[in-house]
Amino acid sequence: MSALAIVSCTGEDRSDEQPFAPTVETVSVTADGPTAWMEGQVTASPNSSLLECGFRYGNDTLTLSTDADLHDLFFAETDTLEAGIYYAVAFARNGVGTNYGDTLWFEIE
Repeated sequence: MSALAIVSCTGEDRSDEQPFAPTVETVSVTADGPTAWMEGQVTASPNSSLLECGFRYGNDTLTLSTDADLHDLFFAETDTLEAGIYYAVAFARNGVGTNYGDTLWFEIE
């Protein structure tokens, strides 16, 4: 005796698409006194939802991180920096991996 099963699937076929880590852009960093405002943007996150986004920033001896709300355009602020030159980079993570934008520098006077 043999059995035959017929299965029908409906919906959009996305089997030819591959998921990728998000594409991220560090849009800007603005400094005023001890405060820095950082802006980043996720330009793509194909087939995988965002899990985290934010910024890595610091100088030669200081490495800090801050998270931002999960949006395509995201912001963060820090107000405890001492005078000096700093660097900042936006990052985003989805279910596939983490990517970073370009590194921008800024100066706290």
